[in-house]
Amino acid sequence: MSSHKAGAVSMIESLHVLVVDDEQDLRDLIEYNLKQTGHSVITAEDGVKAVELAESKVPDIIVLDIMMPRLNGIEVAKRLRSNPQTSKIPILMLTAKADEAHELEGLDAGADDYVSKPFSMQILLARIQTLARRTATSSDPDSELTLGPLHINLGEHHVTVDGNPIQLTITEFRLLSTLVRSKGKVLSRAELISQAIGPAVTVTPRTVDVHITSLRKKLGDHSNLISTVRAVGYRADEPADG
Repeated sequence: MSSHKAGAVSMIESLHVLVVDDEQDLRDLIEYNLKQTGHSVITAEDGVKAVELAESKVPDIIVLDIMMPRLNGIEVAKRLRSNPQTSKIPILMLTAKADEAHELEGLDAGADDYVSKPFSMQILLARIQTLARRTATSSDPDSELTLGPLHINLGEHHVTVDGNPIQLTITEFRLLSTLVRSKGKVLSRAELISQAIGPAVTVTPRTVDVHITSLRKKLGDHSNLISTVRAVGYRADEPADG
């Protein structure tokens, strides 16, 4: 783990960050570097405390370790996503297990980005900034998108299907919005990553596939609004009868 202080990481407005990790030295290091770049920080050493703080303080972003006592990061993410008060908080997940199974498990639980230990503090701070910027730019209060029974309110970050609300992570929301904006056009995984997530973020094609699979599940009977174009990418289509 790099212990050097934060350098010239591009700043957006000050964030209120919840850092959750059972390693005190790592918590202190992340907290120190975040405060050096102008952010306020609260910390938790286990998952139960993390949920309590997230619900009472409602941070702008959560840095969440997976392997923790009492309640692991996967369960924390699931609980936060199931609570309307905390469901839209961006989650950056940390883990020492840098295998795809754990990455996909974290993303499936509702994480928006993923960093494997050991990591450079500069990289972590940059990913926090990028995730916060994605969240800040995802709201356009004057815009709404529709695709058959699907309705997206960009300003309120609200999605309904047949009038029924569905809960999406920030990444799922941005992927869906990008596809609907380009309805009828095939977008490669690289184009989806660039337009919905950002060209500076490292996301594998497999990660995009996982998010799309999750989106289709949440669309239920209307999962065919997103179609796969073999060996190319994905496309949002009007329903056959629309």
